[in-house]
Amino acid sequence: MKKTLTLIVLTGLMLTGCSGKQASSTSTAVAVVADAVTVPGVLSLTLDKATEQLEDLGFKVEAADTADGKSIIVKKNWQVTSQDPTEGAQVAKGSTVHLGVKNLEKAAAEKAAADKAAADKAAAEAAAAAKVVADKAAADQAAAQQVAAQKAAEAAAQQAAQQAVVKPAPVVQAPAPAPAAAYFGSCAEAKAAGAAPLFAGQAGYRAALDRDKDGVACES
Repeated sequence: MKKTLTLIVLTGLMLTGCSGKQASSTSTAVAVVADAVTVPGVLSLTLDKATEQLEDLGFKVEAADTADGKSIIVKKNWQVTSQDPTEGAQVAKGSTVHLGVKNLEKAAAEKAAADKAAADKAAAEAAAAAKVVADKAAADQAAAQQVAAQKAAEAAAQQAAQQAVVKPAPVVQAPAPAPAAAYFGSCAEAKAAGAAPLFAGQAGYRAALDRDKDGVACES
């Protein structure tokens, strides 16, 4: 009986102890949840504004130059480039947020260099495109000139060929030979017979009809 009562008492004490630990754990968890704060996003802000925003929420801030490792003196001259924990993380109030920063002068110089590089690239691409257009125009013009020259050469050759055609010599109809025993009392009769002019030695020729004695009678 005594042993039974003792076991019951011990069991009760154990259960009571366990219940107390569970209650304590739950209370601690509730307290932790109640103290959790959402980390805001401070990327691209200047360090002074980012620090102010984080500290207002109960965070501690540690910043470091992640580019050159330089000391940070004037916070407004630095820009936040990274943060840990990141935006939206749930962390306990009073936690430290680590910020990576870059000097604004360096950032401005890098941006100017990037803008210049982009402008140079755009200019180079535009120049290349213009060259392509100019080359094509020159090629088209050269082709057109070549075609025109070829047509002109063909036309000149054709004209020369036409001019080179030999025209046949005009046919001169010889006077009809006079009859062997022809006799013409006058040049009018010789002309009427189609025998004029009469040459010396030709039938029908008479010295009387050759007024200028040049061997041709009835020549006019």
